[in-house]
Amino acid sequence: MEKEFTKEKRRLSSWLPKTLKNRLFLAFVLLILLPHAFLNLYNFNRVEAVLRKQTADQNLDQMLSLNKSLEDFLNVAYKSVILIEQDDTASTVLQDPDRYDALQRVYLIETKFKSIMNSLFLSLSPVYYTIADYKGHAYASYQPYESLSYPRMTAEPWYVKATQQPGVYAWSWERNYTSRDVSRSPELLTYATSLKNRNNAPFAALRVSVDVYEWFRLATQFSQEKYLLLDPDGTVLADSKLRRPEQGDRLPGMPPLEDKGYYVSGSYLNIYAKLPRLDKVMIKQVPLDIMYAEVDRLKRSFFTVSVSLTLAFITITLLIASTITKPLHHLQRRMADAVDKRFRVKLPEGNRQGEVLQLTRAFNQMMGDMEDLVQRLKEEERKKEAVRFQVLLSQTNPHFLLNTLNTIKWLALGEKQPDIAEICVSLGKLLEAGLNSELELIHVREELRLVESYMYIQNFRYRQQFAVRYEAEPGLEYALIPKLSLQPLAENSIQHGFMELERQGIITVRVYARDGRLYLEVEDDGAGIKPEENGAAGAAGKPGRSRPGIGISNLRERLGLLFKGNSGLEVLPQPQGTLVRFYLPLLLSKPYEEAPAAVVQPPGEED
Repeated sequence: MEKEFTKEKRRLSSWLPKTLKNRLFLAFVLLILLPHAFLNLYNFNRVEAVLRKQTADQNLDQMLSLNKSLEDFLNVAYKSVILIEQDDTASTVLQDPDRYDALQRVYLIETKFKSIMNSLFLSLSPVYYTIADYKGHAYASYQPYESLSYPRMTAEPWYVKATQQPGVYAWSWERNYTSRDVSRSPELLTYATSLKNRNNAPFAALRVSVDVYEWFRLATQFSQEKYLLLDPDGTVLADSKLRRPEQGDRLPGMPPLEDKGYYVSGSYLNIYAKLPRLDKVMIKQVPLDIMYAEVDRLKRSFFTVSVSLTLAFITITLLIASTITKPLHHLQRRMADAVDKRFRVKLPEGNRQGEVLQLTRAFNQMMGDMEDLVQRLKEEERKKEAVRFQVLLSQTNPHFLLNTLNTIKWLALGEKQPDIAEICVSLGKLLEAGLNSELELIHVREELRLVESYMYIQNFRYRQQFAVRYEAEPGLEYALIPKLSLQPLAENSIQHGFMELERQGIITVRVYARDGRLYLEVEDDGAGIKPEENGAAGAAGKPGRSRPGIGISNLRERLGLLFKGNSGLEVLPQPQGTLVRFYLPLLLSKPYEEAPAAVVQPPGEED
């Protein structure tokens, strides 16, 4: 994964310009020119969108006005039903037809039809009336496709609806029943109801039909735009530019439509409005090149000016970059010479000015400082080599001491002196731990063994005057701590706590973990620390230690160097004795398997 990332990073860096001039030019293009161009383009697109929306909204308002005129026309056609129902002559003819002969009945009803259409301005509009009374007579305001037949008419759906649901105001589509000389529309919008007298008794069935297709043609015949009347599935029913569209034609690219709105399809802006009462959709098609001609002209002007300004900016940028980078190229060549001459070079300052002069002066000062630094580094390297030699030399004597202790141990065992042999082993462990400079952190259990070795030597020296108790939580034996961190605290307890006591002293070593930290404590029941303000302890005749000891300050400094503020050490006076506690991060390092026990070689087999 990391190799792939590095490979990809190198591939991308190969595309970046290598010279400062080209980088400045690229930065200008990416940080100034492109954002400015995108911002202008974004603002222009917003203005263009607003202009386009305003134009589309104006056309949509025209569509809604046309839709409203159709609604008004249907309402007027509906009002004609009331006029027929309230006319006394028509009511008498339909309720008592026997009072008139056939020609008189037809004449009176047709006269009423003409009167209604003239009074409501329907004479030029495609509205057709059909009446069937309950006495076996039928009347029509149009020339029917088939001759009027009362039995056939009473079986048609509109008659059934008028007699069974007379109070429902609903328009429905019906196949065109007029003569082809009257209307060639495929269907008519029909409303059927029953006519009632003053006693609310029905006496005839009335059908009012509106030729919506013809109305659509008349309403749009003087418009330059193209209007379409569609089924919800997109089938074209009427086209204002065609007398009769091809049967089954569909409008391509029509998306799902809301009640009103507009969308772009091909080279046309389609403004639509649904006609819920008719279950149809009316669409107005406007060519985009005509509708947005002014917007397109503004767009061409904008892009021409933008491209011209961009080219001018690029030219100016190249000139400015060349002015800046030319002195820097000269400075770069002189810097390469400075490296070859081991920094013993200076640049002339006479022909420089401004920022370049300041850069030249800073370069000359840097060359002088670097030459001094190189000399100091060489001197420090010689000193380090001398110190390293002294360290190697100092490791020779400790190695001799370890071999000598090993020899004394075997001599003691030969002389039946096991205590002396054990002292040699304990001292050897302490010397080996102190001399191992490559290992700074050891396990808790190894540190506790060093404390045991140290206490064994001290107890032998002071005739078992001290006792040590270990209280360690399970699982912390492989926690890492600085080596020889507990042994100096135990030594501090002996030197400052027990030297003036005649009784046996007890040292308690505790190891526990809390909240991700490892805590280690060394507590003794010795003399304790003297109070600082008054000599209360001394006045009581009780001895006390004057200071905690050098080992504590040494340990505090080591903890600070190793853990950088994530450790701490405190000395707490106790009612009897002193407690020293320090903490550090809990670091567990459990080995995969136990290391084999160290084998002490007999004398004569040392390295």
